[in-house]
Amino acid sequence: MAKIKPAAFITEIKNNIAEKDAVKANIVLSYIAEMDLAVQKEALDLFWQSPPEFAIPLLAAVLDKFPYLSNSFPDLKERLVARILEAPAVYMELLQDAKSDSREYLIELAGEIGLDDAYHILMAILINEEDHDLLEKVVIALGEIGDSGAAANIAELLYTDNDDLVLAAVKALGQLGSAAAIHRLYERLGHKQELDFAILDVFLKVQSQEAIKKLNNTLTSHHAHIRSVGKEKLIALGSKVLPVLADNLLQGDPDLLIHSLNVMGDIGDEGAIPAVKKLIHNQPRDGNVRFAAYETLGRLSLTKGAYVLATGLHDAVDNVRSAAATAINHNYNEVLAAGLKNMVRVEDDEALDLVRTIISTQSGTIFLDLLEIDFFRQHAFAYLVERAQAENRDYFISLLKDNGFEKEATELSGDKEENTEIVETAKKRVVAIDDSKMILGIYRSMLHALGYEPFIFQKPEAVVEEIRKLKPDAVLTDLNMPGITGIEVTRRIRQLFSKEEMPVLMVTTQNKNQDSEAAKAAGVNEILHKPFTKEVIGEALARYLG
Repeated sequence: MAKIKPAAFITEIKNNIAEKDAVKANIVLSYIAEMDLAVQKEALDLFWQSPPEFAIPLLAAVLDKFPYLSNSFPDLKERLVARILEAPAVYMELLQDAKSDSREYLIELAGEIGLDDAYHILMAILINEEDHDLLEKVVIALGEIGDSGAAANIAELLYTDNDDLVLAAVKALGQLGSAAAIHRLYERLGHKQELDFAILDVFLKVQSQEAIKKLNNTLTSHHAHIRSVGKEKLIALGSKVLPVLADNLLQGDPDLLIHSLNVMGDIGDEGAIPAVKKLIHNQPRDGNVRFAAYETLGRLSLTKGAYVLATGLHDAVDNVRSAAATAINHNYNEVLAAGLKNMVRVEDDEALDLVRTIISTQSGTIFLDLLEIDFFRQHAFAYLVERAQAENRDYFISLLKDNGFEKEATELSGDKEENTEIVETAKKRVVAIDDSKMILGIYRSMLHALGYEPFIFQKPEAVVEEIRKLKPDAVLTDLNMPGITGIEVTRRIRQLFSKEEMPVLMVTTQNKNQDSEAAKAAGVNEILHKPFTKEVIGEALARYLG
């Protein structure tokens, strides 16, 4: 057909409508883009006013072939939907027509409208068709319609080899949101990270009891990335997950207890306090669990019952005592102050341990309150001068200055000047990565005491680039961290440095064999388990650094 003039274009359309010739009308419509707005509007009005068996397929064809016309005519789709609702039988017949050029658009429209009557037709297409592009449109539409009966058939598509179709199925099952849909999504976890992340996003969005239950189950997953992201989603849900987490604290799995405590601490809701205090009262055997419990309480505000924290200062594990001291510093009150002063006045080894713990954890509130006791004052200053890391010493110098202890601050500063040559002696560099600020503080003190120069990082996402610049002699990394896991950090390090060039030691509470295998495959030199001691860390580093 030669270039058509506007008048002839309109005349031809009128004739096509009068003769009910849809084939010719489709041909004429292919020229609508060449017409000005006034002519386009007149043509579309003619179609809209025509009988539904003529109007519906042609208006759908226009929107399918020329979607930009919706910008010029915002009510165009609304008009089409009005005609569909007026004559649904016409639309259903078109939807079943496998030869229709606009079939995919009509399928999309079924979802947008939420047309329940289209459900059985779409299910038939889902079962019988093989074209992935068409199936993707059908799955999306079924998800938008929201009939839970589609869950089983949609779930089968989670196992196809077409990524777009699989992700469409994930989204649709999330929209259905039924217990069956959520369960089928959970079953698919653990095969591909991108898919795992999409499924966990769905659980967060749905927020049903079943979805929360499945997110909680990720805390015991054999895959570090699922545990890590699952924790992030639970944290995002906030206080509504506290009852589930409190139930976790009644279980016997140390890994589950630790992850649950970590999430409670990140949520920061005081509603978690009774469950954590009960756990401490039951005296869990695992030191990592005790550490996590005190660390969690250190991030919350105890309005009463803070005395439970003092129990941690008598713990046999250094790290647990550090966590308890930090929690006490955060929740310091008259009862706790009286207990600590009594401990210090005994002037025994436990009192000396308390002095060291308060300084290594930078527990400034406790430090200032205990300065009135000669034993504490004497040994605290001696430790700061002789053994404390420069960063810790600087912290307490500033603390003393800010609180009117100018003379004491000057004395410490003077001692610092005298020891500058020792402090600045070249040392081997060790990077420590952990999402726990408490653990990083412990690493800093330990590595300094062992004669290494510590570099600590709390956010694993940015650490690899820093490692590339810094070129440390060794790296200590946690396994379970937000953003990326220690396994992924190791993989990225191994793209830059070999195991011989830069040893990576993974220090973790996790005891899953699958994690160990994945860590070794990523290039970890050795796996150590928390709670660690200075001796354990020192011996491990010595094996690689001499």
